[in-house]
Amino acid sequence: MKDPQTLIGLLQTELSTTNHEVMLLTLELEQRVAERMAQLSETNAELVKEIAERRRAEEEVKQLNRDLQQRAGLLEAANEELETFSYSVSHDLRAPLRHILGYATMLHEEANPALGEKSQQHLTRIKQSATKMSTLIDELLHFSRFSHVESVIRDHNAEVQGRNVVWKHTQLPGAWGDVALLRQVVVNLISNALKYSRLSNPAEIEISVLENDSGETVFFVRDNGVGFDSQHADKLFGVFQRLHKESEFEGTGVGLASVRRIVARHGGKTWADGEVGRGATFYFSLPRS
Repeated sequence: MKDPQTLIGLLQTELSTTNHEVMLLTLELEQRVAERMAQLSETNAELVKEIAERRRAEEEVKQLNRDLQQRAGLLEAANEELETFSYSVSHDLRAPLRHILGYATMLHEEANPALGEKSQQHLTRIKQSATKMSTLIDELLHFSRFSHVESVIRDHNAEVQGRNVVWKHTQLPGAWGDVALLRQVVVNLISNALKYSRLSNPAEIEISVLENDSGETVFFVRDNGVGFDSQHADKLFGVFQRLHKESEFEGTGVGLASVRRIVARHGGKTWADGEVGRGATFYFSLPRS
């Protein structure tokens, strides 16, 4: 058996060794903590920078939205002025123009034998100028004829490439309105029909009119695509309203809302009917005068 002094010496040696190991572990731990703190500090700096950039981007987006709203307001005001001007042209210029053309025609018929050749030429030029001015007024008021629906279909050539699409369309009547806006209505409805008939083979798209005696012309675009539940038909024309998942069919939900707004500005109506798996038909009406 070892004497007490020997045991104490052994314990002191073991304690000294343990203290040394603890010191080494402490130094290693402090080094790791310092490294971790440095990493956290670097990450925090990057996060602060990212937050600052994000806030700056958000401010830029807000400023862009403010600019867009301001421009939209200016555009709406300009459209209202243009509409007012169009009505002024329609009502204020047409009446005196009809009088000029009417009196010139009467004078030509009644006094033609008594007029010299030069006077007859002047009278003919007056009638030709009045007729030309009437034509210019018609163009200014944007008389839009849908009879050229083939050109709208050609605009979708890229969308139908590689697909089996059967087009059905008839000679469409004319309608009063803004040429560009009413063309956009037809473009949006055809694009909508092409998108939701993507899974059909063949895809059948019909563009035509309904016969009625209501004083309005009713146009429609029909497809044999996925269709929709008719109970939710009113949601179709709402902004950002969609009845199908974006993963199934791309889109923002703005196209049909634009259709409704444009048609409403022209004094018309929009509606739709459909059946799940059996296609859909979208209608819009426009006054005939």
